[in-house]
Amino acid sequence: MPTSNKLSGKIPLSLPDEKNYAATLLQRVRILIERGQLNAASLLLPTLDTLYPNQDAGAIIAAEIALARGNITEASTAIDRGLANTPQSAGLLILRARLNLLSRDLIGAALAAADAVTAEPANAEAKSLLGRALLELGMKEQATICLREALGDMPHDVLTLTALSRASPADAEAAIRRALLSGTNDTTMRNALIGVMLARGDIDGATAEIKNLTVSGTADAQTSLLAVQAAVDSENWGDAVSLFNQSTVHLPRHA
Repeated sequence: MPTSNKLSGKIPLSLPDEKNYAATLLQRVRILIERGQLNAASLLLPTLDTLYPNQDAGAIIAAEIALARGNITEASTAIDRGLANTPQSAGLLILRARLNLLSRDLIGAALAAADAVTAEPANAEAKSLLGRALLELGMKEQATICLREALGDMPHDVLTLTALSRASPADAEAAIRRALLSGTNDTTMRNALIGVMLARGDIDGATAEIKNLTVSGTADAQTSLLAVQAAVDSENWGDAVSLFNQSTVHLPRHA
């Protein structure tokens, strides 16, 4: 008696969609890196290379693992290998710009960041890196344009805000105040505001912000350094000592 198709046919397997599986695996590897489980992340690299053949994912992850281990040379090698296969990879170009900026290869950083913006015009991090590199090269006007655009998509990014405070203090202060109004009210952002106020000469305003952080008990080491800067600028040494002591009272002391 012939067997029915329902019995003789192969049972269909519920396999994950390949693209979704690859994306999930990539996210999992990133989580492992964030948790410091670098060996576990490294073990998944061959699988990533299989799922993303001739793409940049494996090279980006390899570079991120190397950076997490503090191995700049290994990270640079991974980036270069990846760019040889995918020269228009915005992710790899961003990593290259970061490393170049770190090593003070400012022209190299600007070129890599510019290529990243060309490859992915909407990438805010690429615009931020380009702005920061241009700022270091003394091109404040061009840097300000890039940094403003970057903050449009990541308004709370402290590195971008700090760079903008050097390029255009007034623009940076306006951006920081917008971020604070949106609900970001941490000490890092407040310190950024104090730094901008000092940069444009508003010593009284900066001192008032420092006192607010001190009274609220949220002042940190950076706040204390800003307190010293404010005192130096105003030549009010009595306030300098007082603000420094108050803003560091919760910090650990050397024995």
